[in-house]
Amino acid sequence: MPKGRSFAAKLAHETSTEGKIICPKCNSEVKKIKLVRNKKSKAETWAPKYEFVNICKCNEKDIMSGKI
Repeated sequence: MPKGRSFAAKLAHETSTEGKIICPKCNSEVKKIKLVRNKKSKAETWAPKYEFVNICKCNEKDIMSGKI
């Protein structure tokens, strides 16, 4: 059975910046998300295209609206 963690331990873990990438412009955490886009193949059919993109507050609106 796993060891229970206290609320203080969970809060300390969440607020630590160890291993997190911080954007120098907006000072928020950079997260990696998976985008699924359409791509057209040589046979004129559509297939999903999967790609990973780093996202922060600077580019969040552009990526979520589909501009990028």
